Amino acid sequence: MPVEIDLGRPPAGYSLTAARPDEVAEIQFLEFTSTEDGQHFIQRLEGLPSHILGKLPVPVSPSQVDSMLAIVGRDAKATVYVNELQQRARVCASGPVKAGAAVTKNDIVDVDRLELGVEIPNDAGFLFIFSVGWRKGLFYDYGPLGGPDAQPRCYDVGAVLGQAYCHVLFQERFSISDAEWNALFAAKWFPFAGLRNDSIDALIAQVRSGWDPDEKLDDFVAEVKARVQEMSSSWGSHSSFAPHIDILRRAVERFQDDDYVSCTGLLFPRIEGVLRTHHTSLGVSGRPSPARLTDSAVAAKIENEKCLLLPRRFAAYLRDIYFADFNPVAQDIEVSRHSVAHGVATASEFNRKSALIGMLVVHQLFYFLERQSDDDGKDGLETKSAAAETRER
Repeated sequence: MPVEIDLGRPPAGYSLTAARPDEVAEIQFLEFTSTEDGQHFIQRLEGLPSHILGKLPVPVSPSQVDSMLAIVGRDAKATVYVNELQQRARVCASGPVKAGAAVTKNDIVDVDRLELGVEIPNDAGFLFIFSVGWRKGLFYDYGPLGGPDAQPRCYDVGAVLGQAYCHVLFQERFSISDAEWNALFAAKWFPFAGLRNDSIDALIAQVRSGWDPDEKLDDFVAEVKARVQEMSSSWGSHSSFAPHIDILRRAVERFQDDDYVSCTGLLFPRIEGVLRTHHTSLGVSGRPSPARLTDSAVAAKIENEKCLLLPRRFAAYLRDIYFADFNPVAQDIEVSRHSVAHGVATASEFNRKSALIGMLVVHQLFYFLERQSDDDGKDGLETKSAAAETRER
């Protein structure tokens, strides 16, 4: 059962600057932080969360807190839930999931909501601590409590908490450094949604160790070959893919038959065709240049910094890798949209890596592009007690 306590005064947040009496200080009243932030995270937990634990009628040690929600009114009264929330995460699944089946990180493409089973009024402050295995996250928002001109909360709490949960669950994906991104792009790789989480971890581990990601190519090809029929079956349900589905499925056939020349030759121009169909469906004005096609491809998710599809990075991948220019006098010209369409890509570059990359780019777009029909065909599911039921396998 929740516990009612009196904090004495409503919380305002954490001071970002030192100030003497009568001086102005900057206060942070809204923040998400997690285990990866180290001492900063500990400092936050040792603030109001520890103060709340100390006021509970039955003592609770910080080490015993798996989850905690405190909802605070402007009268400084707080309703506190410790280890009793019924959390439900809504995720985009990588494929069909049967009711009652265990859900693992390999089944998740993105997390877009986390519901706590408790209503948080928009005119109340709150803090939420959650756990994912050994990792923890903290989100707080005391903005509605801040002074006579404070305004009610105007964002979707479930969506924001889903983003925070996603960040902690897939911390490795969000902690890729700029140098590691450069290494991935130089090798034409990306943490594609068409790869299992285990494979993405292996890909990241390769670049973090300074090793060539192509050393995992055999594993990635075998994995996608085992899944590509399931992947292509889902493409036909998407309005931007439907006009191109016959060509895409022929490319899948060529991929499975190890005809990587034909597969690559079919896919790289057709990817632009999918992008153009999507761009047109949005009613976007202006010529469908590579830049505009890229912008419209990621537009629906670009503002979500915690989207597991990594929209800003994928936009850069489309611009720099898929739409890469070529040097017409170079001895070896790599595969890209332009080099294939102009017929100048070197024959040896029409290989299994290029075919695999093409397949993975298509599948990544399947999750990015908005659908223009009522029945969007999206594979999705909800997991009850998400932190407990989402585990490695």
